[in-house]
Amino acid sequence: MSGHWSFLLDAHIRTVEPLRLADVTTIALAIAGSEASGGAGAQTDLKTFHQLKVFGCTSLTCIVSFDPNNDWGHRFVPVDPQVIHDQIEAAVAVHGQIDAVKIGMLGTPTTIDVVAEALETYKFPKVILDPVLICKGQEPGAALDTDNALREKILPHADVITPNLFETQTLAGSDEITSVTALKDAAKKIGDQGVPVVIAKAGTLLGTGTALDVYYDGHDCEVLEVPAVGQERVSGAGCTLAAAITAEIAKGANALDAARTAKQVVVSAIENRMHGNAPFDCVYQGNYQA
Repeated sequence: MSGHWSFLLDAHIRTVEPLRLADVTTIALAIAGSEASGGAGAQTDLKTFHQLKVFGCTSLTCIVSFDPNNDWGHRFVPVDPQVIHDQIEAAVAVHGQIDAVKIGMLGTPTTIDVVAEALETYKFPKVILDPVLICKGQEPGAALDTDNALREKILPHADVITPNLFETQTLAGSDEITSVTALKDAAKKIGDQGVPVVIAKAGTLLGTGTALDVYYDGHDCEVLEVPAVGQERVSGAGCTLAAAITAEIAKGANALDAARTAKQVVVSAIENRMHGNAPFDCVYQGNYQA
């Protein structure tokens, strides 16, 4: 009898075709920095992808850690450009097709060069850029060079860009943004630079009593609002928003619907945030339900 069952098992193993991951799962790639607390960066991207039932892979661009002995500032170590190249190459080779790419912290002009080269080489279907224009821990000159390189070499590849309030001001060349009208105008100025979709994030900073962003696609300009969950800083909220937009677009949603879903993901992540010893909390995506 045992020989009979063994024969049937062997036959089953021989006749069942193995399933490839790409046959059954949507793939999103995060090109971003590692943030040791797990509350931001590539770690948050992966958790957000997973919560939205998208398989995430990464190319780490830098290692960032908060410094508890220096007012919780960022300690920043870039990853060698060849290693960044190799990670992107490996992710593409393993999965065959990347459905959407989220770009976060890049940090240096040389990192931007290698990522821009990858975008040219692989022609990813959708690129969502969460621009990081200035990070504490960099000298002002280096930060300015990085900002200029990002604008010149990465921005033209973006299908969607998700700048925060300061980044919106900088990219638009606007004065300080203090109203919804000014935010709309700035989003349009960025869109006029050739970005198909701009999602300009103000959060609670405009004093509307809501968490407010502006969506602009070259034609429609919409204000997206959800109830504010407190006023205090929560690390990783912006990363979560951009990652959720990436996941939803990877699954086939249009950018506006993706943004609406992403805002609900962020609300849940802030409501269920992680408390610790730092003067800020970290988002937690695990309780989100569509």
